[in-house]
Amino acid sequence: MNYNNFIKIDTNLLLENINYIKNTYKYSYYILNVSNNAFNHGMYLINYLTDKIDYLYVFSFQDLLLIRKYNKNIPVIYNGSINDNNIYDLIINNAIIVIHDIDTLKNIRSLNIKDVVNFIFCIDPLGFIGIDNKNDILTYLEWDNKYLNLMGIISEVKEKDYDAFKNIIKPLNNSSLMILNNEKDKRKIHNSNAILLDYSLYGINEHNKKIFKKETPILKQIFTLNSYITKIKNINIKKKEKHIAIIPFGLNHGMSKNIKFVNINQKNYQIFAILEEYTYILVDESIKENMLVKITSSTNPLEKYFQKDCINYFSYFNSNLPIIFENYILEKTLIY
Repeated sequence: MNYNNFIKIDTNLLLENINYIKNTYKYSYYILNVSNNAFNHGMYLINYLTDKIDYLYVFSFQDLLLIRKYNKNIPVIYNGSINDNNIYDLIINNAIIVIHDIDTLKNIRSLNIKDVVNFIFCIDPLGFIGIDNKNDILTYLEWDNKYLNLMGIISEVKEKDYDAFKNIIKPLNNSSLMILNNEKDKRKIHNSNAILLDYSLYGINEHNKKIFKKETPILKQIFTLNSYITKIKNINIKKKEKHIAIIPFGLNHGMSKNIKFVNINQKNYQIFAILEEYTYILVDESIKENMLVKITSSTNPLEKYFQKDCINYFSYFNSNLPIIFENYILEKTLIY
């Protein structure tokens, strides 16, 4: 492997994060959002999740295709656009589609599709879009159950709105999936049997999250941004000789001035300067050329330096870097 800079994914930490969630929040089904190529970690990681996660969740057809590249069978909930041009492709790729309004459902019926369409209703706390009588949804749903299979509902209802909401969803209470909680909800809504997990399961925590305490981030960052020392030089600082390690990862690669320390050989070292193409690190005599530098990792996570937008920063600096798994390398191509 001849990469000066690369990202390493630790799937063991990902599995630890999943186990923590399962031990802390008791649900029948766990759904993982893998939008934007698993939040830029590489969709290949789903190979490690087949017996850990019940459903994957995406917003784009491109992500659905990436999933099917690695796994043909894992259930995928698709909450993206639905039209006459892509409905058959969604069926062929075994997608469970999220329907937001009655017109979309009627349009699917009019196509006389002779394959089973699995779908979920997205219901806001006021009801289902396109239905006037909010208290009886099923009155308006005249589908042929042979081909249209209603699997459940998804909603972001709050506790204070639940009493009114439960009357709306009463006809659907026997559905397989009741996704009334997402990761930001601290309390379990009454009859929710599933939870939708987002990017903090990858260990990208933001301090405004309510489900996790700011002081002790429980979920560990699963990626490490790595570089190699290309040169060691000595400079005089205030009449004292200092050792400087240079790595070929600078502002042009996405390095941030917010990051103050890196890890080399299990010890933290202070960043001295960040230039366009290089970063200079204050080190001691034990540090040599070609040593591995961990710019950010589970022990030096992004959340130490960014209160918010960790996921956006990660997306920025990893745009051109290869992603390394234990047994696989994801080169940066159009589809990977």
